Amino acid sequence: MRKRDAGHPSIVETMFSKMARSMLHGIRAATKQELVDRIHLYFEQINADPVIFRWKYKMEETSIV
Repeated sequence: MRKRDAGHPSIVETMFSKMARSMLHGIRAATKQELVDRIHLYFEQINADPVIFRWKYKMEETSIV
């Protein structure tokens, strides 16, 4: 496994951060299953209209090997 710099979040971390800020912030779920259902609904909604991820952080310093 490659060690990453803590200052560079992965695509997965970015996606879960966005989900937490936009969908999970301030909600109350009566059961664990309701929370799971809401998370699945969120993924269905974002997958219905996919957007290509564009990495912008320090691209001028990045080299592809």
